[in-house]
Amino acid sequence: MPEKLVIAIDRDDDLGRKTGIRSPVIGRRANIEAAIKLAIADPEESDVNTMFGAIKVYDELKRAGEDVEVVTVCGDERVGVISDSKIAEQLDWLKENLKADRVVVVSDGGEDEYIMPLISSRFKIDAVKRIIVRQSKTIESTYYLIKRMLDDPKIAKMTLTPLGIIFVVYSVFLLARYPEWGSGAIILTIGLYFLIKAYGLEGVVEDYFSTLKKALMEGRFSFIAYLISAVLIIIGAVQGTYLVWQIYNGKIAPGIITLITAFIYGSIWWVIAGGISASLGKLFDCIVEKKPIKRHLITPFMLISAGLALWGASVFILSFNIKLGLKYSPIQYLFYSILGSLLITSISITVIRRVK
Repeated sequence: MPEKLVIAIDRDDDLGRKTGIRSPVIGRRANIEAAIKLAIADPEESDVNTMFGAIKVYDELKRAGEDVEVVTVCGDERVGVISDSKIAEQLDWLKENLKADRVVVVSDGGEDEYIMPLISSRFKIDAVKRIIVRQSKTIESTYYLIKRMLDDPKIAKMTLTPLGIIFVVYSVFLLARYPEWGSGAIILTIGLYFLIKAYGLEGVVEDYFSTLKKALMEGRFSFIAYLISAVLIIIGAVQGTYLVWQIYNGKIAPGIITLITAFIYGSIWWVIAGGISASLGKLFDCIVEKKPIKRHLITPFMLISAGLALWGASVFILSFNIKLGLKYSPIQYLFYSILGSLLITSISITVIRRVK
């Protein structure tokens, strides 16, 4: 029995899938034949170099007088738990039948080295040999680094979300034939995204889509309510943007405050309606499922109160530069909207606190 094994790692089982050879492949002759078959099946396969690299290490150790054997171990194309479980079974079989206690690991780097803990828990690792094809020395390492990053949900969200926002926003303005607005819209959207990240509001967005998916899968009424909510908010955003566009192209040279206020003025009640739709959907689900509804009752009233305050403030600010056709003075709109907001909030809190 050999004292040491030279193990070539093929985590995604390219050898088995492309040649039909089952692992473990034990012995110099068997590994040479398997490597040749794999090279014929796919000359560009990096695992061919790994197997020949393992054979080279085996020959060097043999010439040095060591008692050694060369083995190729394969996993599964479903890389992860399934492939690593298969490799673990083969390692156990090798330890039990070949009685070796030390190994030299040969791999092409990348994801094959994920299984190093599996090997180190069963054998003493004397050395690790990494086979890299000179023509693509950095390509595979870069590929697996990117792949590893994208496999992590947190990193994927951090990297792919801004890119997705950029592509979507710019494509919308290209379709609308306003490419010159695309850059500004991208900067604005990315800025909002960073603010959401900075204040930890991304959880609200994630909860919304998670709840929407759950409502769809479970056939809840709230799915339609959330969908209507999203539609209303989008309409509000479009309405607000359209008003900003009209003011921007008017005779008056507006400042940034005026444009922001115009967006709020044009979109606020659509957004409030969307929020109320979502809250009513959640409320209806709680009633059907016989869950407590008290904390959900206050939401529509608070949204209306907030809408009144923002709308009144936007009317007051816009009236300095734009004729809104107001029946009363701007200060009266601001006063009554704030008063109405406070009254609705106070009455709703008082009533709902008495609801059992």
